[in-house]
Amino acid sequence: MPLLNKLSLACVLCIAAAAAAHAEEPAGTLQKIKASGVIAVGYRPASVPFSMRDRAGTPAGYTLDLCARIIDNVRKELGLADIKVRHVEVKSSDRIQKLLDGEIDLECGSTTNTRERSAQVTFANTIFVTSSRILTLAASPIKGIDGLKGQRVAIAQGASVAPLLSKIDVEKGLNIQYVRVKDFAEGFQALEAGRVAAFVSDDIQFAQYIARSTRPQDYAVVGEPISVDPLGIMMRRQDARLHAIANQTLAGLAASGEFERIYAKWFVTPTLKFPMGETLRKLLKAPNNQANY
Repeated sequence: MPLLNKLSLACVLCIAAAAAAHAEEPAGTLQKIKASGVIAVGYRPASVPFSMRDRAGTPAGYTLDLCARIIDNVRKELGLADIKVRHVEVKSSDRIQKLLDGEIDLECGSTTNTRERSAQVTFANTIFVTSSRILTLAASPIKGIDGLKGQRVAIAQGASVAPLLSKIDVEKGLNIQYVRVKDFAEGFQALEAGRVAAFVSDDIQFAQYIARSTRPQDYAVVGEPISVDPLGIMMRRQDARLHAIANQTLAGLAASGEFERIYAKWFVTPTLKFPMGETLRKLLKAPNNQANY
């Protein structure tokens, strides 16, 4: 083979090898994690049992368990067994901004996948399905949405149900007096103390807080669901590979039965009886990250 042709072939091979190596380099969040050796996980300290602090003050919960499995596969993807996890507290009002700003890489709390949020971030496939309902005192005359007319109603800052409740409020002329609370714990305390007549939030959170209450018989979840909400793990929109790793991990957990065991660990306990619903079971067989509205 002529020398010129040999040199040309060698150049082509070098370029191809360089291109292949470049293609294998992680991008986006994976590149950030590889460079720093740290993955930042957003969690909500009062979003029981999805994410919280345990008795030792350590972040724990259902979503954090699922995220831990995803992080294990991120370590395998990057070939870095020593990637550290840094937990960062987030609130419903700042969780998306902290993700967009790079303060966190995964948000592992109890975030509803909505169309509005999906315009800013992306969600892994649905990990839980909940309903937004009304919590009030058992002795209250409030029995549904119409009973909120003129009442003081607690709602968490950034709650996905807030725009829908506001729309219903205007349509029905309810003139609800909204009391903004920072999280589920503060909303429940406001109802318990009589500062509000009702609290609108997720039925699973109500079940959890009622179960932990000293007088569970004093509370009632009333009315038809205001919304039915898919919950998911958030990440930045451009992170296609991280998104794929997350969904592959969740699919593997569902196929092995580990997903259901993690669910039961947090939702089927001596104090909380919230078995997996048929909607979530169907989603584990045919997963998607479809928003609720």
